[in-house]
Amino acid sequence: MKFAKVAVITRTKNRNILLKRAIESVINQSFSDWVMVIVNDGGDKNKVEDLVSNYAEKKSGKIVVVHNEESKGMEAASNIGIRSVDSTYVVIHDDDDSWQPDFLNKTVACLENVSVKSIKGAVTYSTRYIETISGDKVHVKYTEPFNTWLDSITLYRMAAGNVFPPISFIFRREVLDEIGYFREDLPVLGDWDFHLRFLSKYDIFLIKECLANYHHRLEVRSGEYSNSVIGGYDKHIFYDTLLKNELLRKDLENNRVGLGFLVNIGKSFEVIHAQIGPIEVLANKVKSNEKLKRIAKFFLRTR
Repeated sequence: MKFAKVAVITRTKNRNILLKRAIESVINQSFSDWVMVIVNDGGDKNKVEDLVSNYAEKKSGKIVVVHNEESKGMEAASNIGIRSVDSTYVVIHDDDDSWQPDFLNKTVACLENVSVKSIKGAVTYSTRYIETISGDKVHVKYTEPFNTWLDSITLYRMAAGNVFPPISFIFRREVLDEIGYFREDLPVLGDWDFHLRFLSKYDIFLIKECLANYHHRLEVRSGEYSNSVIGGYDKHIFYDTLLKNELLRKDLENNRVGLGFLVNIGKSFEVIHAQIGPIEVLANKVKSNEKLKRIAKFFLRTR
């Protein structure tokens, strides 16, 4: 079985335009002790093989391709990729995302040197890329910070909602023996479920640099080139409800206040925050409006 310090797992299906960028994102890393596993989840075999054959890393064994005859789903594809090689660390690099060249170098160095035994993973800040696809070209419309407001990675905050994408997260393989692999019965939100289970046992170090690129195609809501977050919005809501209910039932069955209560309370606070946010924006606009300030002073003088 192939061994490398880092196993980079890439799930793909008929998205060669994006897969090419993902491969080059890994090849261009300043850190070199990696193996990339491309799990072709029911897509065209020949197109993937033709693309990968252009890279010398395929011949040297640094790029491994696994073909699923039929699509097994995102999380099953992740698990197949993880089990097909051996490594110290694992990271999920989806076919539509990318890294800055020092992502692996800095995250691996962090985990190699950290002295706190409970820290088994590292996350970097992400930059969100809003892009479109025209023909065989990807066009970036604009970029924006995705989660640079984070000061730390806590279970409490994760319970309210996923705060980082898989592309920004590297973890020690050994944790899988304790928390298990990705849940294959979840067609979406498998990363959030995994992050919750991870933080229930271990800690994650936050590297406050934008080293991961999280790509979204807002205008593509269906088809092979859509994002699971954008294209599957209703599915996210459905499985979000199922997962919250499942966790809460476990707490009730065990007569405890645990993750189920935390997730449901956290989601409630998120709803309240979403409702208050627009009011705060409006209030700030009113406070900074000079005409309204003069009107307020006039009425105060006439009282």
